[in-house]
Amino acid sequence: METLPSSMCRACRLRLLKPSSTRGFSTSAARTHIPPESPVFVDVPEPYQSIRERPIPAKGLLPVPRELFPARRPDKPGKEYLANVTRDPLPKNVVPEEELTELGKYKRRMAELRKSYLRDGLKELHRRKKSIDAQLVQRSAHKWHESARLAAQQEREDERLTRISVPSAMQPQKPLQLSPEEELAIYNARKAAHDARVAAKHEQRLEKLHTLYMNARGFITTKDQLAAALDATFTTTRSIWRSGKPDTVEEMIRRGRDRTSDQGRGGMMLATDVNERALRDQERMQKIAEKLSGGKI
Repeated sequence: METLPSSMCRACRLRLLKPSSTRGFSTSAARTHIPPESPVFVDVPEPYQSIRERPIPAKGLLPVPRELFPARRPDKPGKEYLANVTRDPLPKNVVPEEELTELGKYKRRMAELRKSYLRDGLKELHRRKKSIDAQLVQRSAHKWHESARLAAQQEREDERLTRISVPSAMQPQKPLQLSPEEELAIYNARKAAHDARVAAKHEQRLEKLHTLYMNARGFITTKDQLAAALDATFTTTRSIWRSGKPDTVEEMIRRGRDRTSDQGRGGMMLATDVNERALRDQERMQKIAEKLSGGKI
């Protein structure tokens, strides 16, 4: 049945609505009249476009409400807290009732009213918070117990009978069952390994701290030391080529090949080899002294 425009009058709609020649799925008779209790019984002209009023979107975001009863203030709202936030004026500042004007009496009444409202409001909010927290705890406990019950319940018979067969190799394996003695042995071994790692980290921290302490003597802490270091670094007039030209790649490769020989290149000792060997021996002696003394030198 084709749809007719809603702006057409009721009589025209009834006259134009003709029963379909095709048989429908329903066995009830089609409605050919509009009863008086129908909202479309009275002809009310309607526009083609909907005139529904849409709600105005709220701009911005609401701030997060402040926590009135934080965990760090367990005394709120106790008697002492209420006494502090709604303190009465000192006796020396209290003006007698007969000396107050009408405005002063009104302000005093308003102050007492605000104090009472604050006390009653805090008490009511605290009572409501305790009630809501108790409901949340009860609901959480109920959900936890229900989940535990559903997880521990037996498999239904229809699920067991209609379950597909799975090879034993593909079924989840049970964890290894250990005796208490074996569990204790594994625990002791892991605890010993953990203690060894913690001790190694502690020794490493101590060594780094001692190294920092020994190297602190050369730290630059004042402007004079910084100026002296800059002058010593950038105001030198010594040429970098005074000690000789740098080695070529061939010489460095040859020196690396002859490193295993004690006599250098073919039994001839060069100045560079002597300096390198001296520096290497000095570094070794410093490591031995640090090992013997137990600290950084």
